[in-house]
Amino acid sequence: MTAQLDAISQMANNQPDSALTLLNKLEPQKADWSKGDRMYYELIKLKTENKLFVTFTTDTIINQVVDYFKDHGTANERMLAYYLQGRVYADMGEAPQALQAYYDAIESADTTSVDCDYQVLIPVYGQMSILFHQQNLPHDEIWALQHYLNYTRRIDGEKEYLKERRHMISPYYTLGKKDTVLQIIDDTYKVLKQLGETQEATDALVTSIYIYIEGGQIEKARKTIEIYEKESGYFDKNGNIANGHEHYYITKGFYHLATNNADSAEYYFRKAMKYGYASDAYKGLLAVYQKRNNIDSVLHYSILNEKALDSLHNHMEIDAIQQMSALYNYSRNQKIAEQEKDNAQKTMAFLNRIILVTIFLFFAIIGVCWLYRKNKKEKLIKIAELENALKNAKDQRTLVQEELRKLKAKDYISIIAEKEKQEAELTKQIEQLQAENNQYKNNADHHQKDDLNSFLNCDMARLFVRKANGQTERLIPNEAEWRLLMSRFAKYMPHTFQFFSGNKPLSQLESRICLLLILGIPEKIIAIMTDSAPSTVSNAKSRANEKLFGKKQAHSLKNSLIHTIECT
Repeated sequence: MTAQLDAISQMANNQPDSALTLLNKLEPQKADWSKGDRMYYELIKLKTENKLFVTFTTDTIINQVVDYFKDHGTANERMLAYYLQGRVYADMGEAPQALQAYYDAIESADTTSVDCDYQVLIPVYGQMSILFHQQNLPHDEIWALQHYLNYTRRIDGEKEYLKERRHMISPYYTLGKKDTVLQIIDDTYKVLKQLGETQEATDALVTSIYIYIEGGQIEKARKTIEIYEKESGYFDKNGNIANGHEHYYITKGFYHLATNNADSAEYYFRKAMKYGYASDAYKGLLAVYQKRNNIDSVLHYSILNEKALDSLHNHMEIDAIQQMSALYNYSRNQKIAEQEKDNAQKTMAFLNRIILVTIFLFFAIIGVCWLYRKNKKEKLIKIAELENALKNAKDQRTLVQEELRKLKAKDYISIIAEKEKQEAELTKQIEQLQAENNQYKNNADHHQKDDLNSFLNCDMARLFVRKANGQTERLIPNEAEWRLLMSRFAKYMPHTFQFFSGNKPLSQLESRICLLLILGIPEKIIAIMTDSAPSTVSNAKSRANEKLFGKKQAHSLKNSLIHTIECT
């Protein structure tokens, strides 16, 4: 069944009608399938319906599909499920949920894999750009389009990239970057002309005409008008433009106004008014009568223009309020869902915490006792060795002293000097052995403790803090600096160092992040110093916290580390 569904999925890319027919034939058999096959069937069916531009009205099925593929299937299947969830929410007018689904689709994509399905990833960014455009967020729209265009260039080639680049015109125009807009229009026009798509090539020229008029570049505007009216194919023999493109009359009116042809300008403004472009038409007619110095008409069209602008402004305010309301409701529902989930898990989490802490304390006590006994045994052996050496040295010195006494009685000066030298050396050796023996005896009943202050004040710790504060040439440490920092940590913090290497030893990245947290370095700087993405750092913190303290959380790792060190 999976193989059949795979084949239908491939068919849906180019023949969605045929694919949907086959899916409908298979639907009566669903009850006998496994859950995995049923969910895969629904995923392929939603994909096919999306290809056929079906308007989705309910999120029940797609939410079941997403819940299943969160924990099953491939990265491509998860990405497709989240993408289709975004399409469903977009059709239902739920822009915040749609954007969240698209972000989840992006996070699910494995762009490092040769099997990454860019035919899904590309429209994810395309749909995000549409939502950002609808919400008047040009910077976000440009961000989404840049990813859309980069992947388009990678998969479909340079010509398709230049062709699709025309979508950048709107957000850059909104931001007032008109030189960039003109460059995009020029590039797009040339590419589409080369591809033989003349009509599509001229579509963006209306925007460049208006920009030229605003900038006083009348000759460029005239030439562009000639190209547009000749090549677009939108005009009949009487000069009337095709349905859906009537806003061009507004642009033509402002061109005639700029060339001091007020009568023609008035003609086009009034013509545009017939097709519903009242606000722009009133603005044009107001400019016409200002040029003619007709005070009564100026007053009349000023009032009409103001009313049209008020109506447009009110409509925009209503849209903004609806968007804010949707965002508020979405955030509120998300918060309620998270609170309910947290409350449902609190009791079990509390019991698990007690069990984990008990187990941890049990093994920690066993480990401490074993280390204490081992350390004490080694010191007792060393003390015995030192005491034996000390006894031998004392016996030897007694013999030498006896010899010296006898030699002095016979007045053998040279022999006496030699023996005195030997005695001095032995005396020095005895003093050293005695001192070392006393030291081991004093430390025999004490185990070495972590010294956090010494670690924080050591040379390598101070170097890493300076790096984090931007006080060094390089922010990212090299491998030698990492090794030296770990060496100092092992020296001054032996028990914590051994703790990191326990039953579930930390990875290199997890150990480094723990060290930087102990040094008090912020998480955003940690991401740079470890050359990792913020999400990677957060995941590593969560794994380290689970290994060391049994907590599947990232934010509590630092407090747990500091608490453990203080209790050592």
